[in-house]
Amino acid sequence: MRNRRWLLLISNSTLYGGGYLDHCQEKQIKTFLGAQMRKVLFVPYALHDQIAYATLAREKLESLGYGLDSIHESSDPREAVTKAEAIFIGGGNTFRLLKALYDNDLIQPIRKRVFGVVK
Repeated sequence: MRNRRWLLLISNSTLYGGGYLDHCQEKQIKTFLGAQMRKVLFVPYALHDQIAYATLAREKLESLGYGLDSIHESSDPREAVTKAEAIFIGGGNTFRLLKALYDNDLIQPIRKRVFGVVK
């Protein structure tokens, strides 16, 4: 029997007239993460200003009742992936994202978590 994979794929972070993730915060994000989830690992590598991106994501997730650690602040990104309850990969420049994931040797650890039990 295959492991069940938990993926929430959102193609845009804003809709016209709304704020960051406002359009999907209740039905998709809160339902997906549930009440037991405490903290999410954010991967902001797709944007140049990772600090601002992480701040934006942190403010949104905290407003929904979840903590957020940003992988760019971690002294050991691979360990952060291994220990993450949930992984949130922010969008932007896909080439920038992929390069950073390879540079930090994170492709396989994330793959293992996706095919494992991380939400």
